[in-house]
Amino acid sequence: MNLRLIFRTQSIILFINALGGLFLTSTFLTSANFTVTPDLITLGQFMGMTFLILSIWSWRIPDIAGDAFNSLGRLFALGGLLWTLIIGYHIVMGAASGPTAYINIILTALLALGFYLYSRD
Repeated sequence: MNLRLIFRTQSIILFINALGGLFLTSTFLTSANFTVTPDLITLGQFMGMTFLILSIWSWRIPDIAGDAFNSLGRLFALGGLLWTLIIGYHIVMGAASGPTAYINIILTALLALGFYLYSRD
């Protein structure tokens, strides 16, 4: 495994979340045990679009980063750590649960670790 593969793996996971947020919003949010409202649908779709943008960036970074590649990997490790912490907080507080929360916390933590390990100089 290498840093390029970590970026591409994250891109694919973000793309899957983007599809869920944009086109299967109610199902996506219900599987995290959220009570779906019209306002939450709007927020879920916005989140889905944000995941799509991040997916595109994650896919392209290995091709365009040049000398900053490892530095960007460490930056994405920090982002993954922060996402892991907020998902974990929501799980512990009972604000989120179910497959969406549990699968995402595991994948996000693994990606954060991968970014960190493979971006060290």
